[in-house]
Amino acid sequence: MNSLSIKLSLLFAGLALLSIGALAVWVNQTVNANFASYCEQHSTTCLCVHPETGMVGLGQAEQDFLQDSQRSLGIAAVVAMAVAVALGVIVSILVTRPMRELAASASKVASGDLAQRVKHRSDDEVGEVSAAFNTMAEQLEMKEKSRKQLLADVAHELRNPLSIVQGNLEAWLDGVISPTPEQIAPVYDETVLLNRLITDLRELSLAEAGQLKLEIEETDMAGLINAEVAVFQARCQEKEISLSAELAEGLPRIDIDSGRIRQVLHNLLENALRFSTPGGSIRVSALKEKNNGVVISVSDTGSGIDPADLPHVFDHFYKADKARQRSYGGAGIGLALVRKYVELHGGKIRAESEPGKGSTFSFTLPVAS
Repeated sequence: MNSLSIKLSLLFAGLALLSIGALAVWVNQTVNANFASYCEQHSTTCLCVHPETGMVGLGQAEQDFLQDSQRSLGIAAVVAMAVAVALGVIVSILVTRPMRELAASASKVASGDLAQRVKHRSDDEVGEVSAAFNTMAEQLEMKEKSRKQLLADVAHELRNPLSIVQGNLEAWLDGVISPTPEQIAPVYDETVLLNRLITDLRELSLAEAGQLKLEIEETDMAGLINAEVAVFQARCQEKEISLSAELAEGLPRIDIDSGRIRQVLHNLLENALRFSTPGGSIRVSALKEKNNGVVISVSDTGSGIDPADLPHVFDHFYKADKARQRSYGGAGIGLALVRKYVELHGGKIRAESEPGKGSTFSFTLPVAS
């Protein structure tokens, strides 16, 4: 009795039995009543006197007619019952087959086979469940691939600085080289890089899990932008790159976590500086939108981004130039962190670029209520 198909079949059989039984009783009573009324109206032809008892009753032909009617009614009821049971079995199979397939696929997904899909057989409720299951399985498969890729990328990014630190320590311990300040400085830089990478990974994981707490406060966006631009002025002058801020007058105050939005600006400016050449320029602008939002943009005249790489610039550990040095290109999570910070503030970020002419990263933030 644990099978849904058996339960449905028994349900159909029970309903058919009740319906046909009630119909048979009603038809039998109706036939008898109508036939009795007919016989009373035609008593001379339908009624006769029993020779032994002297009682008046139906003739033999009339009795044979009633028996044949009852027999035919019984046969019809049995046939209808058989047809109803057969239809019930067919319907139960049609209903339970996709459910069994869904259950089998769900078991395989639970055991780790995320490539499982079920056939979309209909557009009814069962079909909607199948479509929802396939969508869930696709998302799980994508997330699992992303997780494996993330683990591989993290291991790769951690291996390089750890190898450098380990190699230098072994050389010092073996007396191959002396730990002079010039030798210690690169090792220290690698430890700083490791610390930054681990911190960024932690922030990114918390942001993606929705557990990153924001310290929201009303902030003067113009002052925040100017402060961050001032930090980069010396580095830009050293690289012979002009850096300017073009801020619209009367910018509204914004409800943000100023520390993390400043980190957004820092990462975008760092990225623009990295790919700008001497004689180039970087421009930071801020405008108020008609829908009470503020748009902040960071533009550069650097090498630009290939159109094939542009949709992936915010992905984890994505590097457009796979051959570039890590010290030049970074670990590849800065822009992923930027996107998460902006999205946590209810904003959106987009990237526009033309190879050889530069790139522009723009993000929106809500205005303080």
